[in-house]
Amino acid sequence: MKVWSKGLGKQALNADWFKTDVKLEGKTLLAKGIVRDKGIIWDCQFTFTEEDIPGILRMMMSGPVLSLLARNIMVIFPSTYKRIIKREAGKEKSKKRPAGVSK
Repeated sequence: MKVWSKGLGKQALNADWFKTDVKLEGKTLLAKGIVRDKGIIWDCQFTFTEEDIPGILRMMMSGPVLSLLARNIMVIFPSTYKRIIKREAGKEKSKKRPAGVSK
């Protein structure tokens, strides 16, 4: 996801929602993460309350969001499997050497 504010000018930062910590505190959902891009590091926090649920659902069920999901359905399934089910988000693949090969 691209994150932008007036203070950034035309620059937008990338936020990775798979690396966000989510906690439920009472009736509030806190999503904490770090936005990084080209040497800029921002701690960020989103707070969702019960009043936000109807708006989030309305946005998720809107035509543009459903169209985006439909157009990218083949990207969504492998990514979801890899990141959520296998929990490989952010992990580097190990490089295995063939047997008999030393450093």
